[in-house]
Amino acid sequence: MGTSHRHTATIKGEPNWGNASKALTSVASGVEESDNLTNNPPPTMSPRQIGRRQSTLGKRISNGEHRAVRNLVRAAGGRAKVSSGSSRAIGYAGIAVANKFVSTIVEIADKGLNGWLKSKGVLSLEGKSCRDIVDCIRSFIEVDVAGLDNTAANEALEHIMDMLELEMSTSERSYDEVMTNILTEDSIKDMLDEFFGMYIFSHLSQNFSEKIGYEKGTEVKNATMEDIKDQIIEDVRSSRTVRPIELIDWKSTEGETFIKKEFDRIIFILSGNED
Repeated sequence: MGTSHRHTATIKGEPNWGNASKALTSVASGVEESDNLTNNPPPTMSPRQIGRRQSTLGKRISNGEHRAVRNLVRAAGGRAKVSSGSSRAIGYAGIAVANKFVSTIVEIADKGLNGWLKSKGVLSLEGKSCRDIVDCIRSFIEVDVAGLDNTAANEALEHIMDMLELEMSTSERSYDEVMTNILTEDSIKDMLDEFFGMYIFSHLSQNFSEKIGYEKGTEVKNATMEDIKDQIIEDVRSSRTVRPIELIDWKSTEGETFIKKEFDRIIFILSGNED
């Protein structure tokens, strides 16, 4: 699929962007010190002292990650603007791809996988692996326009397509049954939640990982970004609540509203439950 380019909104230089950058620099320093304590414990510190320091660092790192998300979202116009898809800097592509993902699953559930693929010009599944099928589905969802927001949406999509592949390849149900049940079970909520978590992570990574690498080196940068990704996924998964979806009409604005509310909820959680 070809890639075209266009001018996209940027938040770099906005005051809250600077605050997010400072927060992630603090996170990187905390990760660096924590790793040093683990790999090269100072002989002057007892195991108990090291444990207390690691606990303090863990809280500092977690708070810094939440502060970074909070300020990044503020820089893009605030939670309401981002979660509604109104911000071209962060939110627009995320909402668009999330809606397209759900509408694609709805179409496949209605037509059957074979019927849907044929409507897209793919006439046979013969010789195709589960991964081949998932890649084919993704190719009709992802954005092919370059830009930070579109890249973030595509990277988040890749994450939930991996979740979809796992469900398709391990379920005893047929592919058609998997698609139908995704829309009436927790799977669709879990996928949307992790999509938005990874979408926010990608924005953090694109905006700040290079700066961290320049200041701290590649090893600390990689460890920091991995720590942030793990924290985001942990926050998302631990926040799951009972949210009935059986009666949601995914073909109407009700589905779009649900998606925006979920994004808003995820932003609130990743911001440390603060606006």
